[in-house]
Amino acid sequence: MLHWVYIFETKEGDLKIGLSTDFRKSWSDLKSGEMIVYLRVFNVAFDAAAHKHLLDDLSQSSVKFLINKEKEKTKVLLRHALSLIQ
Repeated sequence: MLHWVYIFETKEGDLKIGLSTDFRKSWSDLKSGEMIVYLRVFNVAFDAAAHKHLLDDLSQSSVKFLINKEKEKTKVLLRHALSLIQ
């Protein structure tokens, strides 16, 4: 089972961190104007939970830095994830 850790940005610019084993549901739950800006996948539930906890504890500026740093990897992984659910 895959465990997805993601950050989405609301249309107001707020960043929300999520963890899911059902990427299809997470994707379909996004509201109009929201977009995934960071995505990581884990095979081990503990690793995913630990990564989400780390993101929860980082400062807003550190999270934004990470999003920017991982932007290309996120685009590739997001395309792959979307191809799995369609």
